[in-house]
Amino acid sequence: MASVIPMETLTESQKEAIFHKDGPLLVLAGPGSGKTRVITCRIAALIESGVRPYHICAITFTNKAAEEMRNRVAVFVPAGGVHISTFHSLCVSILRRYGEAAQIQSNFSIFDVKDQQRCMKEAIKDCQVNVTNFTPARMLDFISRLKNDLECPREFEARAAGFFEKNAARIYAKYQQILKQNNALDFDDLLVRTAFLLRDFPAVREELSARFRYLLVDEYQDTNHAQYQIAKGIALAHRNICVTGDPDQSIYRWRGADIENILVFEKDWPQAKVVKLEENFRSTPNILEKADQLIAQNMKRKAKKLIPTKEKGLDVCIEICEDESAEAHWVAEQAEALIDEGKDSNQIAVFYRVNSMSRAIEEAFVQHQLPYQVVRGVEFYARKEIRDLLSYLKVMVNSQDDVAFLRAIGTHPRGIGKTSLERLEQFARIHGLSLLEAALRAEQVETVNRPTRGRIVEFAKMVQQFRDDMEGDVSPLMERVFDASGLAKVLGADADAMDNISELFNSAAEYDQRSEEPNLMDYLQMIALYSDSDAYNAEAGRVSLMTLHAAKGLEFDHVFIIGLEDGLLPHERSSIGADDLEEERRLFFVGMTRARQTLKIGYARHRVIRGQFIRSTPSQFLYEIGFEGESDAFDSGWGEPNDFDNFASSLVSKKKPGQLYAVNELVEHSKFGLGRVKEYLDLGEDSIVVIRFNSGKTKSLMVKYAKLNSLGG
Repeated sequence: MASVIPMETLTESQKEAIFHKDGPLLVLAGPGSGKTRVITCRIAALIESGVRPYHICAITFTNKAAEEMRNRVAVFVPAGGVHISTFHSLCVSILRRYGEAAQIQSNFSIFDVKDQQRCMKEAIKDCQVNVTNFTPARMLDFISRLKNDLECPREFEARAAGFFEKNAARIYAKYQQILKQNNALDFDDLLVRTAFLLRDFPAVREELSARFRYLLVDEYQDTNHAQYQIAKGIALAHRNICVTGDPDQSIYRWRGADIENILVFEKDWPQAKVVKLEENFRSTPNILEKADQLIAQNMKRKAKKLIPTKEKGLDVCIEICEDESAEAHWVAEQAEALIDEGKDSNQIAVFYRVNSMSRAIEEAFVQHQLPYQVVRGVEFYARKEIRDLLSYLKVMVNSQDDVAFLRAIGTHPRGIGKTSLERLEQFARIHGLSLLEAALRAEQVETVNRPTRGRIVEFAKMVQQFRDDMEGDVSPLMERVFDASGLAKVLGADADAMDNISELFNSAAEYDQRSEEPNLMDYLQMIALYSDSDAYNAEAGRVSLMTLHAAKGLEFDHVFIIGLEDGLLPHERSSIGADDLEEERRLFFVGMTRARQTLKIGYARHRVIRGQFIRSTPSQFLYEIGFEGESDAFDSGWGEPNDFDNFASSLVSKKKPGQLYAVNELVEHSKFGLGRVKEYLDLGEDSIVVIRFNSGKTKSLMVKYAKLNSLGG
């Protein structure tokens, strides 16, 4: 039988990775090097060598990447059988199967960020600590780091020292207790419970190892400690582990990713074969030269080249703009010109470091009447009407999900007040019941008046009726719940909300069509594990606006990266240490290497940040790719590069009588403290005052936002 693998189109290094069968394999895959192709061809090669598809497991990091991989593998292996998913999806399937050993009921809920915040608020309240010192956001982040390091509440409590840690240990334990009461796991728990399951139950580990005899892990540089232990646990017996990745593209340290996992792979697996994929089939040599120049500054990496396979193209452009508005209009004008030339708007993208930077770009695109999409997908599922409808579905699947129950019963007025619900909760606690179970017995709650008890029972019976009818297609069930719950009547007059609900129905209908055996639990799991990158629509007919993190795994013909200023990229947090700075450099590298044909980079001389008009400094990364100052790339008309002081002086000399602040005047700022005015730039409504503060810092602030208190001469 002829091979389905397209040998004539593969490089020698790709063949080497594809046809290595047994034993550990590290594939160092540079950007645009055909990594996904290598993984899918490797799966085909394993099957052609006699490995059953059932024994192959491929793990990647986003639902979209997993779906693309499944589609590509289906071309080679139409019958299917290969397990291809994200880490979190794999863990869900393992925990649902081995729930008893993992001490979780198989119908557990997966709590999203909003649900986690609600549980954390309750935990903090129950522990009676100061919410100023122990905010939900801070505690969720702190506990997430402990979980990524596989440290359970008891272990952390044993080593906790000092006021903060001792109270954090109490909150951690209480938070986990609340999750358990709701038969729920958060995202980190999916990984932690699976890692502990593999560690503590040899029989489970052996069964999974026998099932997944060949393990392929994509984007290995982005694994955290828990994911590392899961992969190691599955592969330990047979050692058939293949990991692909690139240390230069590790950009998730802030959420627990450990670059050391890929850097020490050969130490973990001493007989490992290492293959480097260095040919780049995506970008022009002009782009690759600058990207290589940048990433060479990092120390934590494995040396490799970016070898171009395309013909030379246009040089990387660096544009200096006056402020973020000018920067946004420059991007809009350039994008408009590309579209006027006949370029596909789907192939144009704008990247930025933080979500808030999209505002100015969106305003400019609206003014230029340009179509755009903001790739920020998880926000769809965070909308109130979406969460309201999903809460009914969640409590149907998991009757112990009290968080979903309280949201569902409170979606609109039912004549059931807050006090009645508090008394129902008290009844549930006394009798060890979930809120749904307690609601079905509400006639026994004597502290609630009879009419309200009847309404509570009526609500519970409605939910129970839906629970008896959960099998099969999700979309028609969702529509019935929407009508019967009263949400359709409540939201009927809100056009925007109804549009969002229609979109949710569409997502359920698409799921039903794709799934061989659709069921509500599986659908809720799918959307619970949804990420920003999954929201990208390649056929939207719009320019894509997204953060650099969301851009990972995507590619476009024409890319703009804005905000190349110290404090933005690298972000201000990168001043903490060398590792943070290297990660910011990797983030810029990832953005640069998304571009196929043209790459244009912008920075603004001034930017309004938190209401303050701040003078910007060009990012050090610009200099690392060869930028030599403003005169190098832009005729500013200001004389010497960055000659802000001369510009300022020229304005000061023309200042009008009656200006608000005089040179040397003593002023006080709510954040920066005391300082003296160095210069006053009279720009009418947009006047700027330059102040040297007692801290030693000099700030340029827009007068109308500064809210300064004058203390006189």
